[in-house]
Amino acid sequence: MGNSETPLRPGEREALEQLETYIASNADTKSVTRDTAISYLAEQGIERADARDRIERLLLKGYLYEVDEDLRIPPRSD
Repeated sequence: MGNSETPLRPGEREALEQLETYIASNADTKSVTRDTAISYLAEQGIERADARDRIERLLLKGYLYEVDEDLRIPPRSD
């Protein structure tokens, strides 16, 4: 998953784990919109601005990717 050259910070890892849990609990979907992801992370206690920032960093590091308006989590390779 992601690039081993770009490790996750603790806050990024937390956000990714929460998004993985959210997507897994909604088995009928494999993705969420960025706005839905931000709202979900805010419900989990992460400030909206921090949630936006963490999602952006996860995208830049390759731990998330975006197709049209959907965020997706690539399959893990571990």
